[in-house]
Amino acid sequence: MKTTRETSAPPPPARRGRRVRDAERSRIAILDAAEQLFADLGFQGASLAAIAERAYVSVGLPGYFFGSKEDLYNEVLQRVFARRDAALELVATEAERILEESPGDGEAALRRLIGGYVDFLLNNPTFVSLLTRDALERVGRREGQPRHSEQFAQRMISIMARAGVAEAELAPEQLFLSLVGMCYFPLEHDATIVAGMGQRAWAEAFQERRVTHIVRLLRPSA
Repeated sequence: MKTTRETSAPPPPARRGRRVRDAERSRIAILDAAEQLFADLGFQGASLAAIAERAYVSVGLPGYFFGSKEDLYNEVLQRVFARRDAALELVATEAERILEESPGDGEAALRRLIGGYVDFLLNNPTFVSLLTRDALERVGRREGQPRHSEQFAQRMISIMARAGVAEAELAPEQLFLSLVGMCYFPLEHDATIVAGMGQRAWAEAFQERRVTHIVRLLRPSA
């Protein structure tokens, strides 16, 4: 007969490790599903039950891991922002390296800076959809919840100033907004304005022309 001590003994390490891995896989699956559904349907349209179904987990697991839908939504945003920050920090570093190695090659630095930002958007369509829906649904509740990277904004302005963009010195905040808008707007309105022009903003060929156009606007005399 087993003693009470033997019966209540913890599972062997291999079994505990498997449970931890399974829990982490479920957590990641929930975040992946939530990111896609929040992007497709918005915060109001995506339910925890639908997220669980898409993640192939039990209906109560999203709440178990994240609490409320609001908490899960915030976790999704933090994850996509972290992904954005990591990608754009690398882009800024590469653009700065170009200027350090070839101080007079401002056009190449700008092309890397803008092209890298556009590449991130193209590779992360849920980011564009999430921020578009967030802007519509979170009106009045955005104070204290910045949706952009202040560090990247400062590095972007610094790079453009070194690359010879006059507005980087004259109106840096306006320049940052203009640049983000020029990159972001066509993707956000691919199904409306851009489609009406007979083009596709998510096509690489379109974005290559877009980057070249923006660089010419920033350095018209280059």
